[in-house]
Amino acid sequence: MSGKPGSSTPLPPEGTGSGKPDGAGPDTEIPPLTAHRSPLTLLQTLHQGGGAGSVTSALHLSLGLARHGHLVRLVCPPDSEVEALARSAGLEVHPLALRPRARLANARALATLLAAQPVDLVNSQSARDREALTWLGLTGRLTVPAIFTRRQMPRTFWLENRLAGRVAAQVIAVSHAVGDELIRRGTPRTKVTVIPNGLVVERVDRALVVGEVGRWRARIGWEPGRRTIGIVARLKDQATVLRALHKVQTPVRLVCAGVDPVGELAPLAAQVPGRHAVVLIPFEPDVRGLYELLDLVLLPSRMEGLSQSLLEAMALGRPVIASAAGGNLETISDEMDGLLVAPLDSLAWARAIDRVLTDPAAATRLGAAARTTARERFSLERTISLTEALYHEVLSTRHSALSTR
Repeated sequence: MSGKPGSSTPLPPEGTGSGKPDGAGPDTEIPPLTAHRSPLTLLQTLHQGGGAGSVTSALHLSLGLARHGHLVRLVCPPDSEVEALARSAGLEVHPLALRPRARLANARALATLLAAQPVDLVNSQSARDREALTWLGLTGRLTVPAIFTRRQMPRTFWLENRLAGRVAAQVIAVSHAVGDELIRRGTPRTKVTVIPNGLVVERVDRALVVGEVGRWRARIGWEPGRRTIGIVARLKDQATVLRALHKVQTPVRLVCAGVDPVGELAPLAAQVPGRHAVVLIPFEPDVRGLYELLDLVLLPSRMEGLSQSLLEAMALGRPVIASAAGGNLETISDEMDGLLVAPLDSLAWARAIDRVLTDPAAATRLGAAARTTARERFSLERTISLTEALYHEVLSTRHSALSTR
């Protein structure tokens, strides 16, 4: 990973492991805003239309770059949630359906757009656009620098990562865990820069609408006799928590928001002991009202890059428990601003849940520290500034290389 101005500190040497990202810390020197630099014309590409924290992160990065004076063009699926949000916020949107298993067609579509709408730099935010841009680069048809942002733990094969790393000017990893895995899977170490996700404060600090919390109470069947705990995430390791409920002594109502109510979790939910209740609800773009009802927030996930939903729960002062894996290790300091447990150890999950729910002082302490961590260490403005500085550095390096030819 590069240790260049505007990027986070380098990944540790191979075999040493990594702790929390220094680039996210409160003492990080943030580059000044670019009033003294020329505004850039940027293309941000996204094949997903909503339903994921990665989409929220990419959208608000784009909005922040626009606030800094850059012209941001956003590629996203037509008639999607993210298109509507981007248009309402004033971004220049180019609806484009990037289809699965259609790398060449997607590459042609992006090449056509780039020819018609020239930009200084393109930043891929998701898989299909990254694959298409890699193809354009390998075939000599990508005429501007490309940066690839990886927001999830990579599952791509070594050769795919190696080729993408060859094309990319830089690869942004949202955590050291993601960066380490990218390098293990073939991305050149010198191409990896860690820039953590930033908390989208307006999502958590917005005013609650009259009756909003009441509607959530009715929807989840809230009752005062049970503590309410929640998992706000797409399908991950919720099954481990459902198994843990057999050993949790405190009566709880577990709300799993973001999953199929009749999917694979439904049979496990039906088998929990009678002292507990489980509610499975599909994805909702705004769960702010639900957080008001949660005494504890869980994130059971072995493959987390750096969770936006975890940051939101922490920013609201909720005590959190997460799997000791991936980017969670860089978000939470165990016993200080949350608890980390072995990802698939249902007994460890049960003990942690009971511990927090039966110790109000500990819950309050963990929640207060979590709020500080999310709001101070994971500032969106920091993410925007670090990204912006990396863009300028990439373009400066390219200009210098071209001028010496």
